[in-house]
Amino acid sequence: MAKSFYPVVGRKCTGAVYNRISIEDMQQNHPHQFTLFILGYTAIQGKHNPHTSAVVQDILPAATYMEIAGIHGKPYQEYAGDRKKQEEKKADYDPADPKDTLPVPSRFGGYCNHGSVSFTTWHRPYVMLVEQAIGDVADRLAQALEANNPGEAGKWVQAAKELRFPYWDWAAPQVAEEGLPPVLIEDTVKILLPGGVTEVLPNPLSYYTYQGGVPPDFVNEQTRVGTAYFSKWPRTFRHSPSSENGSTDKEALQAAVKKVSTDIRERLALLFLYPDYHKDPARVYDEFSNTVNESREDLNAGNWGSLEGIHNLIHVIIGGNGHMSSPDYAGFDPIFFFHHSSVDRILALWEWCYSDYWMCEGYYVGEGEDRRLVPWTQERGTYAQVYNEQLEPSGNRGALYPFRLEDGEYWNSEQTRFLHDKAYPKYYSYDEFLGINVAKEASGPGARNKARRAIYGYYGRDPKETAAMREKESWGLIPVQPAEEAGLPVLFRGISNFRMFVVVARLPEHAFNRSYKFELHYNEGTASRFIGAAAVFARPDHSPCKACAKRRASGSIIRGVIPLPFSLVNDIITSSGNGGTTPTLETTASDITKRLSGALVDTAGKVLATAQGGEEAPIVPIGQLASSDVVPAEVALYTSAVAEKTDDMEYPVHLFDWQAHNSLFLNGWRAVAQEAF
Repeated sequence: MAKSFYPVVGRKCTGAVYNRISIEDMQQNHPHQFTLFILGYTAIQGKHNPHTSAVVQDILPAATYMEIAGIHGKPYQEYAGDRKKQEEKKADYDPADPKDTLPVPSRFGGYCNHGSVSFTTWHRPYVMLVEQAIGDVADRLAQALEANNPGEAGKWVQAAKELRFPYWDWAAPQVAEEGLPPVLIEDTVKILLPGGVTEVLPNPLSYYTYQGGVPPDFVNEQTRVGTAYFSKWPRTFRHSPSSENGSTDKEALQAAVKKVSTDIRERLALLFLYPDYHKDPARVYDEFSNTVNESREDLNAGNWGSLEGIHNLIHVIIGGNGHMSSPDYAGFDPIFFFHHSSVDRILALWEWCYSDYWMCEGYYVGEGEDRRLVPWTQERGTYAQVYNEQLEPSGNRGALYPFRLEDGEYWNSEQTRFLHDKAYPKYYSYDEFLGINVAKEASGPGARNKARRAIYGYYGRDPKETAAMREKESWGLIPVQPAEEAGLPVLFRGISNFRMFVVVARLPEHAFNRSYKFELHYNEGTASRFIGAAAVFARPDHSPCKACAKRRASGSIIRGVIPLPFSLVNDIITSSGNGGTTPTLETTASDITKRLSGALVDTAGKVLATAQGGEEAPIVPIGQLASSDVVPAEVALYTSAVAEKTDDMEYPVHLFDWQAHNSLFLNGWRAVAQEAF
């Protein structure tokens, strides 16, 4: 008997684990895989192609790109691969809620898992789903190619067996110079066919054209400079001008990607500088996994940043005035899944390095007899959950809707884990990175520690190396708390007269009724240098997403951490010491903050509000002040001391003694756009 649902099992039919590799590696070094991938992606998108016409008609609705992409937001209807039974449709009826009594907005509240400890785990079976759909098509195409070309036997079927969804590593060193690889941006792509023949095809990785027209519930979204015409555009665009015809501005796209590449790399490195011990692992996972940080009580506790925060910035810089910037439409841009395959790769590396950190059943508050467990209660999509329902890693409250397993049960967060006794087989791994194979257990803590150091060093943030480069005399009065007072583990000592500097931005999630970003700049004379950005990836108030509506009503705040480049801090401290005095931490913080400025920028790149750092900045006149509803809840300078292990100089450094310093923009935010007032 056929299942009424479409189970998400990845590439189970291959019976083996194979690596996800980068899209550049696949194109350059695995031409048979690449051909099958391009043709498979073309097929599930429903595009006409003579090579895939025989299999397109057999693709199940649940395996089509329109259905898969629509899970992330629009068109807010039940995913075809779920098909709940009537008795399952019960969770959240409320006669006082218009969603249950009026035809619009829809009773269906979506599958949103942003701003939650399940952000990481929910997206894992999501990428497996598109990997499975493409792989199933590739299997059939490979068999047909070998049947019709006996001389190619053994090439195509094996390539299909090994095919996994590739990733684009947005933090790779070459991104600063090259931006997006051409294969993800050009309108055509060349593939290899049997007999060594090549053919140029429309590129299914660059854009998606809606089959049967734009869905009727797609709605335009306003920006300061115009409109994202989601109701008119027949295909996806990136950095489009405000025009009903739409187009992708490739030059603007590449410039945006290159601009943030250094910031992205340093933020990613920070994720592997989390300490390797903590009395409450769930709190660590909360900060790492998402931008809301439900369990955070002490703002000074640590500021390593989150994987979701980096993810948000990638969405906004790729989308611009286009689909990737809007959560309701982002899934339709084919690059969405390359982005999330990369996010999943970082998660896999982090899991491998930090095997003891996990969401658990909740987090603990209090001490001694007053210590108690607090369950996760972040709002989620409401198709199957009551409002504010407890969120658990497994069981009935751990379901990752709409992704079902073969037995009809839903995936849960615990099953998504790698290398865990309750993990569900996923049939993919990632290519070896710095000696790390995420599909194999580490040989012990030493291997995990070595991997952490290799990763944060590769991405350009090795505090121990930068500390050795400082001008020691100028840094002479930068304080570090003694190791014993800070409660550091035995054999750790602080690196004297050295601290790392970061800026923490806490931003109202729904300030501008859409996605936007906070940009941090360093100013010297008339010159201004971009330092980094924190992005808000948000839906407008007309979106049917019930989880977002709940967060909007509660005034949710998201956190972003922007590392200050060591070279910049070192230059400021060194120049401050030229007057014959050694800078203190207080004078350094003052010198840094007065040279920083901030801007709130919309997805089209236009400035909404600005602010100048430091106490000496001009006070913004009352008539020009931006509204308190849209300006950041906090933008402040934080520092951390750095400790090394005295008996193992190759051990990862330990960040400790976090301290809050100056708020950057004490004299107000100046509204530049009308909507900022």
